[in-house]
Amino acid sequence: MTAEVAVMNKQAIALAADSAVTFQEETGQKIFTSASKIFTLSKYEPVGVMIYGSATLMEIPWETIIKVYKRNLGQKAFKTVSDYAKNFLSFIVENEQLFPHDAQNRYVKVSIYSYFRFIADEITKKVEDIIEKTGEICDTSIKELTSCVVEQHFEKWKDTELISSVPEDLMAVLKQEYGEFICEAKKEVFEKLLLTEQSSCQLTEIALNLFIKFPTGLLTSDTSGIVIAGFGTEDIFPVLESFSIEGKIGNYLKYKKNEDECTEISFQNRAAIIPFAQSEMVSTFMTGIHPDYRNDIDSDIEQICVSYPKVLLEHIDCLDEKEKETLKSRLKKVGQTVFNEHQEKMADYRTKHHINPVMSVVQGLPKDELATMAETLISLTSFKRRVSMGAETVGGPIDVAVISKGDGFIWIKRKHYFQPELNPQFIANYYKEDKANGAKTIEEAG
Repeated sequence: MTAEVAVMNKQAIALAADSAVTFQEETGQKIFTSASKIFTLSKYEPVGVMIYGSATLMEIPWETIIKVYKRNLGQKAFKTVSDYAKNFLSFIVENEQLFPHDAQNRYVKVSIYSYFRFIADEITKKVEDIIEKTGEICDTSIKELTSCVVEQHFEKWKDTELISSVPEDLMAVLKQEYGEFICEAKKEVFEKLLLTEQSSCQLTEIALNLFIKFPTGLLTSDTSGIVIAGFGTEDIFPVLESFSIEGKIGNYLKYKKNEDECTEISFQNRAAIIPFAQSEMVSTFMTGIHPDYRNDIDSDIEQICVSYPKVLLEHIDCLDEKEKETLKSRLKKVGQTVFNEHQEKMADYRTKHHINPVMSVVQGLPKDELATMAETLISLTSFKRRVSMGAETVGGPIDVAVISKGDGFIWIKRKHYFQPELNPQFIANYYKEDKANGAKTIEEAG
């Protein structure tokens, strides 16, 4: 896991990220605190990129992909940040050298097998719980339990919309190319779990949906978050776009644009604070209450509002059962209305007394203070993890960069795995002009 944040106003955008990266194995997990998560997307233009989630795309480090792209981009510039994002995604799709067919084939097979194993482990855990409580379980019960769990996963994928960029024939192509492997994976993983024919068909549909859908709340360990931020040549104020990316099959990249995180500073929207990955401490700072605590309170209050009519009517003896049911139904609706009004009132309070005062200050912060604020928000999350039980999944040095229209991409704090003064050739090579590109050009987008 990681913690990253972008703090934006009309002047600039500050990006901050911790350095922790977690490697998960069957025997446990290992955390390193030296990972780089912020990069320049262009050597010459004010555009940067942050990475969270998986540090690789199909086993290739994102750092490698970004730096190959940057070399390929050269001195080209685009009108908007959106154009940079489109060009970057197109580069991934079209680059066969980075993602050969063998790598794509391995990605598909590993994804299918891993998700089948995920379902099988869930079923096995439920079976073990029943045996622990009752001492035994029959084959019929195992078959019913397996069908129930598979059905739940199937419905989750079935109810999810297709990714907008998915080719119409992709599912048919996948079924034709990997149908035999899917059957083999089902046989190997679910051999002892007594699959019904319906469950087997549902598993096949799930396997195919893995590459064309992003169910809400279900991001695999292979999913990467990509944040592209800065200025295009025609962007007056900073712009941020966020994507979830998982893998590539043929000429298709499985990704989605995270619309709720994409932000553009304008005359109406003068400032923004956007957290990524582990965002609970930023949310607590902004709203005055921890999101988990707020959710528990809301859940309890809703339960009270909905269940109170039943408790009340149990103490009224002058009504018969039919009258009680009618009145209970009406009172439940009233209770739900009261709860909704309570939520709106609390949301207005948080906005008025917590969010708006902070944002009114952020919109006037100079560039150095934007950087300080971004770094402090990451430090809060890191400190919280340090004094909490459990793994310190946020930590290490904090990298901070500020991107502005006039000054470009400026590092405020940056760790190195080497000593710069001992490597003058690194600086010399980085700023060497690309002779093939010649003078700077502006790519006409669209």
